[in-house]
Amino acid sequence: MIRLTNALGAEKILPLTMSFRRVPLDIEVPSQPLYGRDGDVRTGKTTLRTRQFVLEGSIYYPNKERIRQELDSILSFLMHPPVEVYRQRYHDRFLKAYPMGGLQDWLDAGAELQLRIPMVALDPYWYGQEVEVQVSGTQVIEVDGTAPAYPVITTVGSVSGLTISNALTEQTITITDADGVVKVDCYDYTVTADGVPCLNLVNENWLVEGFQLRPGQNEITTTAPITITYRPRWY
Repeated sequence: MIRLTNALGAEKILPLTMSFRRVPLDIEVPSQPLYGRDGDVRTGKTTLRTRQFVLEGSIYYPNKERIRQELDSILSFLMHPPVEVYRQRYHDRFLKAYPMGGLQDWLDAGAELQLRIPMVALDPYWYGQEVEVQVSGTQVIEVDGTAPAYPVITTVGSVSGLTISNALTEQTITITDADGVVKVDCYDYTVTADGVPCLNLVNENWLVEGFQLRPGQNEITTTAPITITYRPRWY
């Protein structure tokens, strides 16, 4: 049975007769034809497209009022996106998606309802449960998944400077002239000290190359105790 969690933190298990079967993975390769030559030439970075999929099936109860109540409950739940969609209730990976409608087909004078809910995951990756790791000095972090993860890094206390490196990716974050608890969001590219934005204090290489955790063993070195928070990702 499909498990859903909406933006309010509410959880819903869809009826057993609802299914989530076709899971697309669309890869875009930008290209340009060359005059007088066969084929195309690649013109940019290969990227993953948004995922569009459908939750569909029937809702059937002997009591017609129960069907209407179930429909009202599902539609009301979906009005608080984004929705974490798990293919089965016991799975620990989800797509964060937005509903794009709810096609209803009533059968047998209202004794059965066929429901089709198209969804779009703007972020095409499957995500796992949040992981939080305390790091001091040099430590190895074992990261699950098949795709790079982008962590949020927070110092345990106030710092005036901070350097964090990952030997696996050869990427480094350097913060200078800080004053307070530093928080670095490697996905949204934000840096704060005691909640005050201070992007100007970070090294330029981080702005260009970023900072990732790759699947496998990541050797992290830090000049101050930090907390690394991330979600493993899968293609």
